[in-house]
Amino acid sequence: MAFSPILSKTAQRACSSFAQRFGREPKWLARAPGRVNLLGAHVDYSDGWVLPGAIDRSVWVAAAPASGDTTTILALDLEDEGGFLDSAGGQARFATVPALPSLLTPEKAHRPPLTWLDYPAGVSWVLTHAGLSAPPLDAVLTGDIPIGAGVSSSAAVEVAFLLAWQAAGEFELERLQMARLARRVENDYLGVGSGIMDQYASLHGRDGHLLLLDCRTLESQPVPVAGGTALLVADSGIRRQLVDSDYNDRPRECAEATALLRHRLPGLRTLRDVGLEDLEQFEAILPEPLARRARHVVEECARVLAGANALRQDDLVTFGNLIRASHESSRDLYDVSIPALDTLAEAAWSAEGCYGARLSGAGFGGCVTAFVDEAAIDGVSTAMDEAFERRFGRRPETFVCRIGDGARLVHL
Repeated sequence: MAFSPILSKTAQRACSSFAQRFGREPKWLARAPGRVNLLGAHVDYSDGWVLPGAIDRSVWVAAAPASGDTTTILALDLEDEGGFLDSAGGQARFATVPALPSLLTPEKAHRPPLTWLDYPAGVSWVLTHAGLSAPPLDAVLTGDIPIGAGVSSSAAVEVAFLLAWQAAGEFELERLQMARLARRVENDYLGVGSGIMDQYASLHGRDGHLLLLDCRTLESQPVPVAGGTALLVADSGIRRQLVDSDYNDRPRECAEATALLRHRLPGLRTLRDVGLEDLEQFEAILPEPLARRARHVVEECARVLAGANALRQDDLVTFGNLIRASHESSRDLYDVSIPALDTLAEAAWSAEGCYGARLSGAGFGGCVTAFVDEAAIDGVSTAMDEAFERRFGRRPETFVCRIGDGARLVHL
């Protein structure tokens, strides 16, 4: 196969592996990036504002129609437990229409531990139940996004398979429709009470820009990121699965806090609608930990809006201070950080050239993302490595990424 020069080595590997495994060339190549969220921790399911961006690390799916009634997926870099490996990974199959609804149901999917196959299987299930075609595919899955690290590898897998099945099923969806369907994989199939931010960012990403996303209206504005900056991601190596963690407690706690505040603030929809003055006046009616959860959401929404304004004015110091405050609030008020993440964040804060750092994704494990001056990458990385090794006896995996474009499909 003669590859286009625009395809990365990872994409070319997906296509070559497809030809080797299935004896023919793939018809489509779907790319979906991971994402970082620099501000807006755990406010998406409260209809708040978030500030994510797609990154230049992606999942790739090379695919073509299958000859039978079974979807076969070869995962080049994955094992069944969902971790990236350097060696060849596993292969899995599942039946598609018409057998899928009876074989793969939300009830059967609500069981830890999840495996990588749950994500494409969930996409097929969601499409089927939405009345859309999910014909059998042969596919190869690969990528360079760390799994479970907080840069949304799961949403990238969902989006990549949505693109592939859209091509195979010959239907057209708007990007927002695709984001909603991918969210249903998490909510209705996997049993995770997450918001739409991850899938939205993967689909709508814009090179060099974060997205100021209103999670109620699902409207977004691009916010330019200053040149000469980069994102340094340090992976703690501690993996979390949101079905197993306390993640689902947080949406429930936010809903309980909203219900109590509604007695004093009639018409209140979510914590996003609570102003700082309202919280100061009525916070006493909230028991712990609901009071801390509400304060985090209210203050974090304000931080997102302030952070977008700071970026528009190239005020990176203010933006970085807001990122740090977000981590501190996630640690102290929302209880989603762990010592490994705190160690990495605190080391980054102390390093010259780091504007701010905070835990990535949902917390409970995963990564810390530092927003740094490009010239300071090595120094900040060293500070994080050494602090982590002193406390935990090993060094974190680190990588540099930049804000990139959203998902796309290539017809080969």
